[in-house]
Amino acid sequence: MSNFVVSARKYRPTNFDEVIGQDHIAKTLKNALQTDHVAHAFLFTGPRGVGKTTCARILAKIINCERPINKVEACNTCSSCKAFNDNASFNILELDAASNNSVENIRTLIEQVRFQPQHGKYKVFIIDEVHMLSNAAFNAFLKTLEEPPSYAIFILATTEKHKVIPTILSRCQIFDFKRIQISDTVLQLKKICEKEGIIADDEALHVIANKSDGAMRDALSIFDKIAGSSGNTITYKDVVANLNLLDYEYYFRITDSFLREDISEVFLTLNDIVKQGFDAEHFIVGLADHFRDLLIAKVPATIGILEISDELKKRYFLQATIAKSGFLLSGLNILNQCDIDIVRAKNKRLHVELALSKLTFLNKALQIDVFSEMTQEKKTKQLSDLSNLFSEMGSENQINISENFGNDLNLVENSIENTNELIKENQTTNKKPELIKMANIDAIRAEIIQNEAIKAEARKNLSLELVNNVWKAHSKSISSQSVQSALNQTILQLENKTIFALVPTQVYKDMIIQEVTLLNKLREESGAFDLIFEISINKDFFPDFEENKPLSSMTQKERYIDMLEKNPSLGSFTKKFGLKLDTEL
Repeated sequence: MSNFVVSARKYRPTNFDEVIGQDHIAKTLKNALQTDHVAHAFLFTGPRGVGKTTCARILAKIINCERPINKVEACNTCSSCKAFNDNASFNILELDAASNNSVENIRTLIEQVRFQPQHGKYKVFIIDEVHMLSNAAFNAFLKTLEEPPSYAIFILATTEKHKVIPTILSRCQIFDFKRIQISDTVLQLKKICEKEGIIADDEALHVIANKSDGAMRDALSIFDKIAGSSGNTITYKDVVANLNLLDYEYYFRITDSFLREDISEVFLTLNDIVKQGFDAEHFIVGLADHFRDLLIAKVPATIGILEISDELKKRYFLQATIAKSGFLLSGLNILNQCDIDIVRAKNKRLHVELALSKLTFLNKALQIDVFSEMTQEKKTKQLSDLSNLFSEMGSENQINISENFGNDLNLVENSIENTNELIKENQTTNKKPELIKMANIDAIRAEIIQNEAIKAEARKNLSLELVNNVWKAHSKSISSQSVQSALNQTILQLENKTIFALVPTQVYKDMIIQEVTLLNKLREESGAFDLIFEISINKDFFPDFEENKPLSSMTQKERYIDMLEKNPSLGSFTKKFGLKLDTEL
């Protein structure tokens, strides 16, 4: 027979420092060991494959170790550690509650509790899947769990804490294990690949980690399966084929077809997917996830949320730059509704094709032009040229273009128009199409690099004087006297890339907020497109400012007294002619 040991057993952690993704649990247990505050009953709860039983065994081993290192790590040399490593320890007993869930099984366990350990200080009872115990078994276990002998420690593990009766929960220290992050799973898989001499793509490992759903044991099982069929090299294609997953290339391809409004290519892509055995429902869910990832990738600050490889993040950023936010949000709504209604649809493929048709012409329906002031023919041509350009340029150049693409759309548009003229000029000279295409790439690349250099220089020259000049110029261009007054009285401050505008009243603040073009002008003039604008009210900077108070209405008596103070002869005049007010004075 083969001596092969699955990775989940071969690389099972032997101390708390090796436990992946549960630092909060490991830290608490190590502190308890160092201070000798180890409880008599623990409940480890959390999803499957995250290290509950592993931590229970590590804790049991350290507790019985004769010479623990710093009280938090087993020595692996004493008789207790050797017996544990050989699965021959009489001080550590494991019970599977899934198959031993009756009262009789608990009574047998209680009988074992009565006997003191032959070697070592403690007898540790690990009960896995404790939620499977019957109510009668729980009740039989209560008294022993609450008041066990000094040498008995119970460690309960469960994936469904809500099924454990409250009287048991109240007698245990509860530790909640969390799902293991994809980045932690990928890091562990890389370490295993190094030890096993396996070469694996980052994208392949990310797919394995994503498919494991936060469970390290599942990730290692998938890894073993793929490594067994692929040998010493694991590629993204191997993982997709073995796990029967839909390649993300299909999602990128069909999204490009949506943006080009190419309905024939959309249907052909769907047909390829169905031919490979994937159902339409699965594809709709995957496409919705793709749109969601594109929406996140539109902003560099949030692209880190995507738990994918760096190379794939670049591709998402490139496509997200072309797709408008309105298109993605409306597309998500269409896909979500399709996913809800497809269960009741008799012709599921037709239902999906209808949703994809809506997505194809969504930009027209929303009256969103992917490139402003361009005809439909130009838009299709530009998207095609950009697609060819990105596919033929290296990843480094792709990122350079993508960083400029969002802010310099006119530059790319003009560059492509210029290269189109270049193609027309060279049609009479019989130059090879490959050379013309390279001229296309070089022209766009050179102009973008030049523009980026200009912007970088502009960012260096960002100063408070420049901000004040742009501010004053904008104020002069406004016809409203009140808005001009608000802008002229504003005090400006500059810190790094943040402009602080100080105003005396909320009215001034509201008027400046409505000047939406002002921030765009500041960004364009300074070349710093990540400029931040903050407005705050601070009356300390405006000691001489007097805010107009609203006039309050006066009674007839108050008005008469006010007039009498201004003209005392009014009193003799009223007496002479016997005048009086409607109300008594």
